[in-house]
Amino acid sequence: MARKKATLPEPVKPAAPRTKKATVTGRTSDRVQLRLPERIRDKLVEAAMANARSLNDEIIYRLTQSLERDEMQKLSDRLKAQGDRLAKFEGEIAAMVEQLRLRDD
Repeated sequence: MARKKATLPEPVKPAAPRTKKATVTGRTSDRVQLRLPERIRDKLVEAAMANARSLNDEIIYRLTQSLERDEMQKLSDRLKAQGDRLAKFEGEIAAMVEQLRLRDD
């Protein structure tokens, strides 16, 4: 009887870094494994079907919308801060103009 050669189990590999994989169109994109609660996945699948998109496209669309909304909020906050500074300067200029008028009288 022939003996089987004992084999050691393969060592567990650490989590792989993000890798690029060529797609059918020739573009490269990151491949990411994602764990979603079933309820959220179901809602995304429903939305994808309603919008004639794949689940992957729906997730990308929604992430893009969220990131763009964040950028718009940052821009809005910066514009508000600049508007507040401008209003402060306008008030200071108005006060100086008033003081100059009082001096001339």
